Amino acid sequence: MIAGYLTATTTDLARVTVHAGKPRLVHHRSFINQEFSGFDSVLELYFRKTKGEKKNACFGVAGPVINDRVVATNIPWKISAGEIKKRHGLPKVTLVNDLVATAYGLFQLGDDDFVTLNKGKKAKNGNIGLVAAGDGLGEALIFYDGAKYCPYASEGGHVSFSPGSQIETELWEYLYSNQGYVEAEDVISLPGLQHIYEFTLAVNRATKADWYKKAKDKPGRIIEYALSGKDEIAVKTLDMFIDCYASEAANLALKGITLGGIYLGGLIAPRIMTALEQGRFMERFVKKGKLASLLSDIPVSLIIEEKTALIGAAAVAAEITAV
Repeated sequence: MIAGYLTATTTDLARVTVHAGKPRLVHHRSFINQEFSGFDSVLELYFRKTKGEKKNACFGVAGPVINDRVVATNIPWKISAGEIKKRHGLPKVTLVNDLVATAYGLFQLGDDDFVTLNKGKKAKNGNIGLVAAGDGLGEALIFYDGAKYCPYASEGGHVSFSPGSQIETELWEYLYSNQGYVEAEDVISLPGLQHIYEFTLAVNRATKADWYKKAKDKPGRIIEYALSGKDEIAVKTLDMFIDCYASEAANLALKGITLGGIYLGGLIAPRIMTALEQGRFMERFVKKGKLASLLSDIPVSLIIEEKTALIGAAAVAAEITAV
C-alpha cells in the first residue's frame, strides 16, 4: 500500500504496512514540489527509489477533491485518481482532502502526540474540529455516526477574514487594498505572517530590519525573532497572528458545536507552541460574547506529530485494502 501527503511545497510518500491493526510507514521520502512538473513525476521517482508491490493507495492533497479529482490549491497540479491508477498500475486509488487525511491520522496518535491548551469538558462522541495553518489554512469537521468518527472536508480556510478588533480591521483594509478580497488564509498561514509583519511595519512607520530583508524564509525568521523577543515588530506580528488564529478556531468550534474538541495542526502551531501555551490563544478563543461559556468548555489541543496527515492517508489505504 502507498500513502501520500501533498502540500504547496512538499510531497511526502511512504509504503504502508499494518501491525496489530495500526498502519506503519516504511520507506518514507519527502520531495520538493518545485523540482517536479507534476505529481506523476514524483510518484514515478518514488517507485524507482523504493522496492515493493504497487498496491492500493491514498493521497491527501491540499485542495477540494471532487469526483476523484483535485486541482491543488497552491500549486499548479491537477490530479486524477483514475489517471494515477491507470498510469502506475495501482488497483485502487483514493484522493482525500489534506485535512481529511489529518483527521484520520488524529485517531492513530497517542497522548504524547498532543499538547493541551485547554482541558475543557470533553463530550463523549462529540463533534471535533480541526484547524491547520501552514502554507495555507485548512479546516475540517468530524462527526460521530453512532459507530465511528467520520471526517468531512471543508474549504473553510478560504472564507472571508473576519476582523475581531480595530487593528485587525485596519489589517483587512490593508490587504483588501492590495488584492480586492481577504481570505482567512491570507492572514492565518505562513504567507499571512508575512502580510501581518509588513502591515505592522506600515502602521508603526518602521523600516524593514536587515534580518528580514536578507531572510529567504521570512515567515520562519519572523517566528524566530518574535519568540526570542529580539524584534518588537515581530512580537506584535505573532501576537496578532495568534489572536486571528484563535478567533478562526472559535468560529469553527461554534459552527460545528465541537464539544469533542478543537485540534490545531499544520506547520505553524508546533513552532509557536511556547507562545500558544502562554494563554493568549485561549483568551481570544473564548472571547465570543454570548457563547463564551460554551467555548471555555471545549478542549483545545495542539498536534505535535508532524506526519499526522501521512499517517491518516496510510490508515485510509489500509481501510480500502481491508474491504
